[in-house]
Amino acid sequence: MKKILALTLTVLLVLSVLTPAVTLAAESAGTAVNVTSTGIPPVVKCKWEQQPANIEPTLEDGDPSHAVPGFQILPPVQACTTKVICYYAVVTDEEDGGNVAQVFADVYHPAGSPEPYGPSKMGGIQNLPYFKYEIPFTDLGCGDEAEAIVQAAYDAGLITFDTDYDLADVLYELDKCVAHLWMGCAEIDYEQPAGDYRVYDYAIDTNDDFSCPLYNEFLYVPVCGIEADFTSINFGSTNLGVEKMVPGDTIWDCVPGVNHATVRNIGNVWAHVKVMFDDMGFGQQIDGTWNVQFDARMGSDNAYYEGNIMPYEWRTLTNALGLSQKDELDLSIKIIKGIGEHNGVITLDCEGEAFSDPVPAHIVGFDARGDCCED
Repeated sequence: MKKILALTLTVLLVLSVLTPAVTLAAESAGTAVNVTSTGIPPVVKCKWEQQPANIEPTLEDGDPSHAVPGFQILPPVQACTTKVICYYAVVTDEEDGGNVAQVFADVYHPAGSPEPYGPSKMGGIQNLPYFKYEIPFTDLGCGDEAEAIVQAAYDAGLITFDTDYDLADVLYELDKCVAHLWMGCAEIDYEQPAGDYRVYDYAIDTNDDFSCPLYNEFLYVPVCGIEADFTSINFGSTNLGVEKMVPGDTIWDCVPGVNHATVRNIGNVWAHVKVMFDDMGFGQQIDGTWNVQFDARMGSDNAYYEGNIMPYEWRTLTNALGLSQKDELDLSIKIIKGIGEHNGVITLDCEGEAFSDPVPAHIVGFDARGDCCED
């Protein structure tokens, strides 16, 4: 709904006729305007989030074909890294047009996020739980460039409009410069919890009138990711029928080596480690029995011990790594029949687990956020 401020200006127009014999003094007319707070708040007409176009041309790497309305972003799945999200709003005001005093966004982690991102984090204008941060915006102005940014976001299906406005109205007011485009950018960390982030945009005019918030959500797409700090496991020498363990540790090796296995969570969900071994060339007996088998355990609690893992069998460990957590990975081999030196391959993967409250006992690990290797 468009608001029109009516100003009545009385202008006295004086016509004079000049003759060669008479010189008349110039006359002037008065003007008047009343500058006051009307109590009419500014309006956030539309809003959206996107990745910077020079980094992600599709504006959202979580849904590059724009199959689902709204903004979706993938985690970087790399320890100690972040991605940039830019928050946009088109704002107008009865007295200020789009050149209001402030525009900002309050952003909240998904409901159900574990601590330290959980309900204990209170903040924002509404002092709600799961508070992440408040982002100040910068005025990008109006005109053709602002209109092009809005149009691109609209074409990608990213924009949320106030119920009283649509694209045509927003583009018209940007063209007339009675509305302005505002933007603020901030980072989201690799370890931030997956899910729907809630965003409230506000504007404050020069008379300190607050807008109603315009609300939307964006999705930090759930992705399971783990990383290991070893290039190989050397079981060394062993006797037939004897389980031989190579223990892991909790020290992250920035130069991956042999043994001393550590795994860490680099995704944005809780992560179960999955392991698979090949047969290392030991083969099978005629009845299908394998001549080698393996065991695995993350941490030191035997409650989470996984034994009798046969070659080419995926086994999911029952305990899981919390966000940005690491733990030791113990691996064992038992040879039933064979001789000499053998080589093979171990493959790691992960399976995600959704957040729950309270945090289950099987979510374990040591803080890995400080284990950032320098390039």
